[in-house]
Amino acid sequence: MEEYQKIYSEFINTYNRNEVLPSQVGEVLVRIAGLFPNYNMTKIASEKAYARICKEEILKSDDMTGKAVSATKATTLSEATQESFDFKTAKGHCENIEMLIGVLKFLQKSLETEYLNPNA
Repeated sequence: MEEYQKIYSEFINTYNRNEVLPSQVGEVLVRIAGLFPNYNMTKIASEKAYARICKEEILKSDDMTGKAVSATKATTLSEATQESFDFKTAKGHCENIEMLIGVLKFLQKSLETEYLNPNA
């Protein structure tokens, strides 16, 4: 389990057991958002490695015909590599973090409204 997932899970466990203040949500937001730059840089590096594989595949010639590999075949071969998996994983982590930040912001605003208007 990734660090951002642990932070979020721990927070949800607390949220389900106790009343949570908007400031507590803010603290979780800051912790998770602080992880985003590292995941984003990993995504950038893995995208570069994947692009290199794509380039290598498209420049190859087909062993059977001796002709250039088709774009479709090059894409298929590139998609089957560890570099493709690493890039998709890194991209997924960034998207997960962005989604959790959005969810936590919504929760924080909802709690702030609840605390400002307790009878509403």
